[in-house]
Amino acid sequence: MTSDPSTGSPRERFLFLGSGLVVVIALVVASAREQGWGTRQVELRLRSTSADGLRAGQEVRISGLPVGQVRTLQLRPDARVDVLLTVQERHASLIGPRSIASLGQEGLVGDHFVVISADPQPGGKASAVNGRLLPYEQPLAINNLINRLAASQVELQRTLQNTNRLTAKDLPLTLREMRRGLAGIQTLTTTLDREAAATAPQLRAGISGINRLSGTLDRETRATTPQLRQTLQQLNRTGDSAEQTAQEARQLLRQSQPLLISSLREIEGLSRSLNGLLKGLMALAGSEPPPSGKLSPAPEAKP
Repeated sequence: MTSDPSTGSPRERFLFLGSGLVVVIALVVASAREQGWGTRQVELRLRSTSADGLRAGQEVRISGLPVGQVRTLQLRPDARVDVLLTVQERHASLIGPRSIASLGQEGLVGDHFVVISADPQPGGKASAVNGRLLPYEQPLAINNLINRLAASQVELQRTLQNTNRLTAKDLPLTLREMRRGLAGIQTLTTTLDREAAATAPQLRAGISGINRLSGTLDRETRATTPQLRQTLQQLNRTGDSAEQTAQEARQLLRQSQPLLISSLREIEGLSRSLNGLLKGLMALAGSEPPPSGKLSPAPEAKP
């Protein structure tokens, strides 16, 4: 049997109204907290070429935590979209000149939200951030990405098919050629080993002969080196003596040249005197001197 609430006691009615009022207050408080009532806010602006993924009421996050909300979206005359954000003033110092806004998502099919990269500014003021236009990175177009992925998958399948055909046809031939090449290399290695083993004694004998010849040349060189040095010293002394003798001869020739010239001149004068005396004697004797008997003067010596 049910009882009518209107016929209940005043206490029950008071409890019912009080519980309803508490629920209403809780909803108002939650809505106020959601909207950031009573909290100082700073405004930021974004400019995007498309409003895809953006809507009013979205969360604004920094380092994964909500710090603000998307307020309005407005279409510009140039077909771009202006987005107005509000961020709590106490978090404004986390936004700096290098901060960039982008669009995030909860998982693959979750809600979107705006992400602002942190650039903490020590001692930053909210007035310096208020009204700033943040750079915005456009989200990737999922449809275009899926189409490119599908095209890449088709190309990849073609490449795999070509690779399979190549592997099935050309790879066995290549392996056979490699085996033949390895067998030839092994045969050549064996031949070289036999040739090396056959020529090793001759090579050792040749090296031994070269060593003996080198030792003999070394001993002969050591034995003849003192005599060779002595001979070279004698040659040097002989050369010095010859050079000194030549210098003395040249000096003697310079000294005797004037005396030789004066002697030749005296002989020439004596020849003239004898010639004149002979002419006088022949004139006294009354005979002509023979043509061949005439004494010719001696040639004058040239200095």
